[in-house]
Order: sequence, then C-alpha cells, then structure tokens
Amino acid sequence: MITLIYKNELGEVVMRGGGNDLPFKITAIEGLGLVSREYNAAVYSGYDGQETLGSRAAARSITLALEVIGKDAAQEVHSALDVFSQSGMLYIKSEELDRRIYCNQIQLPDVTRVLRGKIATFSVQFVCDNPFFEDIDDTVVALYKRTKRLETPFSLPAVFGEIVLGGNIEIKGGVSVEPVISIYYPTALEEVESIILTNETTGKRVQLDYAPKGEESVTVDIKNRKIVSSTNGNIINYLSKDTFLGDFVLERGVNLISLSVGDLTPDFTVECRYNNLYNEAVIV
Repeated sequence: MITLIYKNELGEVVMRGGGNDLPFKITAIEGLGLVSREYNAAVYSGYDGQETLGSRAAARSITLALEVIGKDAAQEVHSALDVFSQSGMLYIKSEELDRRIYCNQIQLPDVTRVLRGKIATFSVQFVCDNPFFEDIDDTVVALYKRTKRLETPFSLPAVFGEIVLGGNIEIKGGVSVEPVISIYYPTALEEVESIILTNETTGKRVQLDYAPKGEESVTVDIKNRKIVSSTNGNIINYLSKDTFLGDFVLERGVNLISLSVGDLTPDFTVECRYNNLYNEAVIV
C-alpha cells in the first residue's frame, strides 16, 4: 500500500492508496516515473535524421486524484487546502521504497462535491523544480575522527584508540551527488593548516588553507558553492587556487575518499553529508 504525506510548517496531509482508516484516498497518481528530459538537436541539410547536442532534466509534475469520505469530510478538505497553499515536502512510502521530493508549486482546481459534507473529490498537482527524488534522511559519513577505546583499569595487550581517515562512500541513486563537508576545529591554530579532501575515484579534490579559532565549525557546501565559518562567515577565499567546488562530486557507485591533514588536535573531525538522488519512485 502506498502512502503519500505532504508536509510543511502549516501541518501535513496523509493520503493512502487503500484502506478506510484515512479520509484521503488516492484513486489515481501520475508523475512518479523517470525524469523527463528536454533535448537540443541539430538538423543538417542533406543528412537524414538529426544530431542530439545535449539535454537537461525538466521539472517534475506529480498529479493525484483524491477522494474524501467521512462525516467530517468538509473540515478535512478545508484543513488540507490550507496545507496545500504553501510549498513543502512530499514523502512517498511503501514496502518497496521510502523517498521524498520538495514541491515548489501546488496547483489545485475546485473541489467536486459528491455528497454534501461527507464525500468529495479533487485533484492536486505538485510541481518540483528539482525532479529527482531523495532518501528520507541524509547520510553522514565520518572522514576523520579519533576514538579513545582505552578504559580504566586496563591490561595489555589493549587497543588504545582508533582513527578514521577517509573511506568509501557508495552512491546508490542514479545521479551524481554534490555533498556537504563539515569540519570542526576544537582548538585554535596559530598557523595555516591545509586540509586536502580527494575523491580518488574522479581525481578531483578540495584544499582549504586556513588557520581556525577555537571551537570553530566550517561548512563546505559543494552544491551551493559556499564555504562558511561559524566564526568568520564567508571564507571561500581560503580555498587553494586549483580548487573548483563544482568539480568535487560523488559519482554513482563507490567513491574512494582520502584525506590529508596536518598536525591537528584529537577532537578535530571531518564529516561528509549527502543524499542519494533517484530518477523515479515507481511503485510496482
């Protein structure tokens, strides 16, 4: 059974493909298939066919036909229309998948009354500027972390601690991903320290040459081309001259990430946050 939940700051509307426990029943749904694409093509005189020059993913439209049944159907419809009046996140849940997509526009024609106050039908269309579906939650991978494992009392032999340095990141969706890198400096550094993050799979890297203050967090937002410090604000000018944020993507499949750091304190950490992107959310 498929369940769709539309949610924003005004509330949520739960819609289900079957069952009698909810007022909103989905009777038809369109728009969960593959991303539609717009193509640019050239036609040459004297040559058959055409030459495809390029393409781009188009915005996605998801259309639902809903039936509302219940003694409080009128109030349920009014409450739902209030939530639908603003953009929000659409969650798609079933036994097969669990995904979400952000809806920038909502188109909703007039509600059709079948039985006054008790039965009504209407359709709603969600327009998504970004046509790709996501996982419900982001994935966070530690790329640098020191963990103390020694307890008191202890006996030898013993493991005193372990260090996470780099790792493999698997992108399960069908589209490359632009991640967010979070760096935490627990103590200040007097001199500039270089942190080099390299995707060995693609050969691209990010190098930050920076002298942080104590308890400072730095966010490297690849998608939005920003580097922000919790202390100094915009610090994108501290990138190395040969670093281009748009090049550092996580490709479909396994990405081997390596990390080079200088003489940093034990509580220093680096994390990679990302979300898989999917071309479809088809329920079979």
